[in-house]
Order: sequence, then structure tokens, then C-alpha cells
Amino acid sequence: MRTVYSICNQIRNKTAQGADFQSLLFNIRKEFRLRKFKIKILTRRKSFLDFDEYYVNAYYDSLNDENKEIPIEIIIFHNFDYAVKWDSEHITQLLIQIFDALVHEIRHQEQSKTRDHLICWHGYTYLEDPDEIDAYAMSIAIELCRSLGKYRALRYLSKITLLSKLRIRGNLVSPNLYAYLLDFPLSHKITKTLAKKVYLRLQKIDSSIIFM
Repeated sequence: MRTVYSICNQIRNKTAQGADFQSLLFNIRKEFRLRKFKIKILTRRKSFLDFDEYYVNAYYDSLNDENKEIPIEIIIFHNFDYAVKWDSEHITQLLIQIFDALVHEIRHQEQSKTRDHLICWHGYTYLEDPDEIDAYAMSIAIELCRSLGKYRALRYLSKITLLSKLRIRGNLVSPNLYAYLLDFPLSHKITKTLAKKVYLRLQKIDSSIIFM
């Protein structure tokens, strides 16, 4: 996570005066390549998005990793006018999404390596999968540190249902926690497992290396 934080900061510093999307994308790819990250960074245009909307998805492929191919793919879905210049604030928001997505997939990579890339399938739904619960606990801890601070988040975690709905300036403090609590009630074993893992992540996480 420290290295991803450092790379995102480097990109932000190099584009502090603003950049169009193509230049920004060039810098993002370049900085990750210089740090020897084996990732693909792709873009996909989606016409249903407004011109200022975008979202980032990422994927980890255990088989590619085992075969020494590029294992992580990041895709930026957008409908941008490439000529528009981005300011530092908008660049930071995109880098936050890239940071969060990549840290999540790196956690999946670590899980896979501990199993020697053996794929385990037990018929879980997506959010029930133990690997996803573990990776989302990391993602939720990052979101909570970014929005509330580490120690404030630890205090609020005892009221996890209220925490999942908490907003600051109209934005959820943890969209991923909100998504889990929509699917699983407080009494569900998934929620209890997730809450425990988030608590442990918050205790251990170094909030100084969370990109924000």
C-alpha cells in the first residue's frame, strides 16, 4: 500500500498544474511502469455517462499471475472530452479511485499466493466470498480512515448500522460498508465477520499512507 500511495502522490505532484485526460493517463501508466507494477490500465467509453462522470473497476486474475502474465487490470469507464483540462482536485479524485481499486486487488493477489494460486470455489455469492469479505474489510478501513480518521472510525464501529449510513457533505463515509449492510442485516454472520475484520484492519492500518 505504501508504494501505491507513493506513486499516486508522484502523479499528483507531476500534474499539479492540471492536465488533459490523455496526458494524465500517460503519467499514470508511466509511473506504475517505472515502479515495476505488473498492471494494465485501460479506458472504456460509456455513452450513458455524463461528460464529467467516470468510475474505476479493477480485476485480479490468479491464472495470469501463476503464468507470469500481467495479473491486475484497471479500467476507467468514462465519457470524457479528451481536450478538457483537469484541475488538481479532479485528478486527486481519480487517483483515489485508482488507489482504492488497486489496493483491493493486491489483497486478492496476496490471498491467491498464500494458496499457491489454487482456485477455491464453494458457491458463495460475491459479497459472501471469504476473500471478498477480507479484501472489502481493507477497502472499508481505508474509506473510514479517509473520511473520519482512524480513531474516530474505531469508536463509531460499535454502531455499524448507523456508521454505514453516515454521510459527510452528502457523501457516504464508506460506500462499501453501506453496500454490505444493504445485503446483510446486523445479526447476519457475514456482517459480524466483516465488522471484526474491519476493526482489526483499522487497528493495524497506517493511515499516513492512505492516499487522499
